[in-house]
Amino acid sequence: MTQGLFLCADIGTSSLKVCVFDGRGNILFSTKREYPTLSPAPGYAEQDPGEIFGALVEAVKEAVSSFPGGSFEVLSFDTMLHSLLLVDGNFTPLAPLWNWMDTRSFQEVEEFRESYEKECLYELTAAPLHTIYHPPRILWLRKHHGDLWKKVSKILSIKDWMLFQLTGELCCDYSTASGTGLLEVQRKAWSGKMCDLLAISPELLPSLVEPDFAAPLMNREFAASTGLPLGMPVVWGGGDGPFANLGEGCFREGEMVVSVGSSGAVRMCALRPVIDPGKRAWCYYLASDIWVGGGAINNGGIVFSWMRDLLREGEVTLDLSRRRPLFLPFLTGERSPYWDPYARGILFGLSFFHTPEALLQAAYESVAFSIRAVFDMLREVMGEPRKVVVGGGFALSENGRRVLCDVLGVPLAVSSYPSSSAKGAFLIALKALGYVRSFEEFPEEFFPTEGRITPNENAHALYEELFRLFKRLYEVNAPLFREFAKLGLA
Repeated sequence: MTQGLFLCADIGTSSLKVCVFDGRGNILFSTKREYPTLSPAPGYAEQDPGEIFGALVEAVKEAVSSFPGGSFEVLSFDTMLHSLLLVDGNFTPLAPLWNWMDTRSFQEVEEFRESYEKECLYELTAAPLHTIYHPPRILWLRKHHGDLWKKVSKILSIKDWMLFQLTGELCCDYSTASGTGLLEVQRKAWSGKMCDLLAISPELLPSLVEPDFAAPLMNREFAASTGLPLGMPVVWGGGDGPFANLGEGCFREGEMVVSVGSSGAVRMCALRPVIDPGKRAWCYYLASDIWVGGGAINNGGIVFSWMRDLLREGEVTLDLSRRRPLFLPFLTGERSPYWDPYARGILFGLSFFHTPEALLQAAYESVAFSIRAVFDMLREVMGEPRKVVVGGGFALSENGRRVLCDVLGVPLAVSSYPSSSAKGAFLIALKALGYVRSFEEFPEEFFPTEGRITPNENAHALYEELFRLFKRLYEVNAPLFREFAKLGLA
């Protein structure tokens, strides 16, 4: 397609990864720089935007120095969703970056609920009322930091701010904007109604662009430090979740990606915004008028890692006949489909005779049951998927992919790609540079898989019964979680 190379930056929660792609979609080089999330008080999840920008500089510099001069055509991006950064009139950050893990605005969620329901804000934004979205966060900031709020010139995401540093253009792509809870999905515009209810001016928000928008690199210091030429196209890209679907080749209606790493998500594409009558699913923009309906879980691979570290055990061989408890794995609250920050873990049916292997197997199965709850929600709202690709570290382990397949009860194509979001950034760059006019022009060999697995009928039958109990276990205990939270012991 092209002989040039593509630099793709994936701004993640814990690290920034830079991948070098050739024109056929092969990763030739990859590097990353890690940075911490700090929690100076309960519920806080803060990061230093300057440190993240520094990670970009260092990672790009390493990538560029590994190839001959003049090899690169473009720098393209994808980003973690739900970041919030306040800047002053000089675009200097006024406070640390909030990432998706920040839950300090949980009281504002409750205070805003009446207005949210009365004004039908979910139907406008396709964003459930939750601490990961901007509305309760803005209310918290205005209430607790009024003096700081008076200095705010713009409300940005981390990618908005970084791309402004690179190009001088202040824009937010529709994909990232759809993860703020401030975008009206039918109009693809910032919500005037939401801004009025939050008592903020729409002028605080950046202008909106398509993910294939590009602007020339103008930052001389960045160019000198990294070896990239001034004027190189910088492509805005979008959110890492929707872009993972693109990177897996699942951008057509009814195509689904199940990703399970530390957390997890189920996402299915549609040709129009997805509105769930139950207000459980979110809907984010991908590109080219393609939308992604989905749900995310907090407790993915971290559940098995936590249980393994607690028990000081290693891997486990799954055994359907093993006596074991049922585990409700909500160690950090839960997002979809319950949206319950108070939920916590429960080992149900624990016996004196259960072994460490029994608890490890229960942990594996609990993650799959959480994914199944989101999977069923999407089938209810969007219909049956016509293709399901599974990816992510947990999902690509032998135990993880097997239990997911048996719990979901559908055939799964197993991803062979380690960086699907970054590949989405590569693909949007191809479109931005005019190598393709639509995603349908991408050749099938761009999207290889490691084969297909099918569910075991006996295992699926057992898991159907266990999943019924899993759902009931949450429903019965949901009000008790709130009571327990009041004791301050959770």
